[in-house]
Amino acid sequence: MRARRIDAGSEFRLLQDEQEIGYVDGTRVSFRGFTTRDDAALAASVAHRALTRRRGEQPHSVDEPKDTLVVDQGSTQAVIARAGILARLLPPAPEDSEVGSWGFEIELLPEERFEVFAIARARVIWRALRGTGIDRRMQQFGTQPLTSA
Repeated sequence: MRARRIDAGSEFRLLQDEQEIGYVDGTRVSFRGFTTRDDAALAASVAHRALTRRRGEQPHSVDEPKDTLVVDQGSTQAVIARAGILARLLPPAPEDSEVGSWGFEIELLPEERFEVFAIARARVIWRALRGTGIDRRMQQFGTQPLTSA
């Protein structure tokens, strides 16, 4: 995964094999490209678990999609579990946009908001998504449907 700076600001596009997969803006990390809301919610829970482990905290058990809920919070949707709000879901953009897929974003802790740490957290998330195979459910890499065990 590569991070490419956007203009002169502190925002970065995240790329894998020259395909855009997300962004970092200094306060949050986002990944897009999931075909369904369920895939995005599962990816968000995996990402949250990876960040929790990286931060040295004890992760709550979120092993199954059934361990999380998607809750409407006004105009946004959030993925929640016993640990609290894990991530905010990003619905597909309007059809006139290039981005037509589900995504999620995770808020960074204040001490993680320096560019180098924010990008490092994005890498932790990406390794977790790849390690679990969820990246194959992204439109950029040939989606595979969510299957139940």
